[in-house]
Amino acid sequence: MSPAVRYLDPEPNGIAALLGALLEANVAAHPERRRYLSPPATYVVEASDVSVAATIRIAREGIRIQNGRMTEPDVAVEGTSAMLVGLSSVPLRLGLPDVMTADGRSVVLNLLARRLRVKGLLRHPGKLGRLTKLLSV
Repeated sequence: MSPAVRYLDPEPNGIAALLGALLEANVAAHPERRRYLSPPATYVVEASDVSVAATIRIAREGIRIQNGRMTEPDVAVEGTSAMLVGLSSVPLRLGLPDVMTADGRSVVLNLLARRLRVKGLLRHPGKLGRLTKLLSV
């Protein structure tokens, strides 16, 4: 049984709705990914080109998503909406983009050029890896 995705706002913004649907579908399709729900972690995903953000709280009992940016998440990911949507289809190796693929190299180049920003990458690499595994289709 997949964990419940609960939206904390009556009308989730576009990023919140997209992330919630993707998380729910991926965990339902791949029940073994439930192991990535623990220990708890908080993430912010922000589409810089449209100034829309969502905060995700992942825990064993479920996934909570709210509109906007939390002040102190474990990991914050910021990029254009197209970059963020594309991240879900990038092949992974050990929870990070696989640099042996063109898509994986593109993500790394965007990180190096600071077009894609990940705060908490060095401090919480395991939590970032868990999020990428949960979001990966």
